[in-house]
Amino acid sequence: MLANIMKDQMEIIKTRVCVIGAGAAGLCAARHLAQNSKQFIFQVFEKASDVGGTWVYTDKIGFENNGLPIHTSMYKNLRTNLPKEIMHFPDFQEIKGNNESCVPHDVILDYLKNYTEHFKLREFIQFNTEVLFITPKIFTNDFLLQNWKVKVKNLISSELKEYIFDAVMICNGHYFDPIIPHISGINNFCGQVLHSHNYRYPENYTDQTVIILGASSSGIDIAFDLSEKSSRIFLSHNMNRLLNLNDDSSKITEVVGIDKFENEKFVLKDGSTVKADILIYCTGYHYKYAFMDKNCKIKVDENYVTPLYKHLINIEHPTMCFIGIPTHVIPFPMFHMQVQYFLSLLKGKAQLPNMSKMLDDSKLKSFKKNHAHKLGFDQWAYNDYLAKAGGFENLPAFYKLGFKIWSEHRKRNIDHYKHFNLVPSDDYELFRIVDNQQTSSY
Repeated sequence: MLANIMKDQMEIIKTRVCVIGAGAAGLCAARHLAQNSKQFIFQVFEKASDVGGTWVYTDKIGFENNGLPIHTSMYKNLRTNLPKEIMHFPDFQEIKGNNESCVPHDVILDYLKNYTEHFKLREFIQFNTEVLFITPKIFTNDFLLQNWKVKVKNLISSELKEYIFDAVMICNGHYFDPIIPHISGINNFCGQVLHSHNYRYPENYTDQTVIILGASSSGIDIAFDLSEKSSRIFLSHNMNRLLNLNDDSSKITEVVGIDKFENEKFVLKDGSTVKADILIYCTGYHYKYAFMDKNCKIKVDENYVTPLYKHLINIEHPTMCFIGIPTHVIPFPMFHMQVQYFLSLLKGKAQLPNMSKMLDDSKLKSFKKNHAHKLGFDQWAYNDYLAKAGGFENLPAFYKLGFKIWSEHRKRNIDHYKHFNLVPSDDYELFRIVDNQQTSSY
């Protein structure tokens, strides 16, 4: 009897944490929460029937059988644009699969499932459960003395439940709600129009002329995937021209951005025109948090999520964090750092700066709002800050070295960079870029 009372009292003083999503970010959150079971009790809510988030490929587009939109943006032939040698979590480093560095999406899904089993995370996940509503319940100005009401729906039974948590970790990803920019006159285009979110097979576009709007990772990769089947691809964008792309044998032609559709042609920003059978928007995705009550005080303006400290902490309610918002990063290692920093705050091991400093940190520092969370090579200083402020280990140096070498290699070989491997030395002090029999060292 006394033992049970003491156990109940111990449970009461633990911090109750809600994790939304069981993709890579949510699994990382669960792994570290489970490791700190003396301080935390937690629940992961996942609307799908298994782990993996966007890495769960399906041929289907549109809607699931339960009426929810298809979450994944994977296409059949997708291979990672980062090498598996630097993609992994620091505490679970083996990504299996073939001998290629850029692996198919199912290899990463298997890795996430192995991560789940290794750290015994399934017991903490409620599958087929959609988060409908989150709102803060504020008792004092001390953020440690407020909590969160979370309403969820079981997608199989339709049962509704409400929970109270002390902290919330938003891990729902940001590659599922397509951005579709307006093109004047596009309603007069008689061809097929789709977003990369709904692209699956190149065979669907055999002998067709395709114009792709956008030349970030998905635009470039889909252009090459289509080149096996389509007759011609126009890659339309306003960025700098890509290297090694416009040779005479390529089906891919770079053109400037689309201005409008008129007289059965796409009119480009330089006044030239293109005729095409299909338009594919590779124009990115919205950050979307439909389950958030307005009292959460989070706004999204042209994909600038604010007010966040370090792209992570809700400044108005610092017991809420967003794992995985920064872009142009190695995501899994960054999740590993963000999660540990947030838990250090909840445990009282780390302290936030004052409100003024946090708001200054959250100010827009890029020319465009939709670049507000783009880190690139700034990710290393960002990760180091989280480690120092949170009192935990820095990322191993090989992530930075490998990313630098791979970025340079990709820029020089945009047309076939995935045919190469990134090969580390035994001590991970050096990397080699390997292409069949030819080897280069950096």
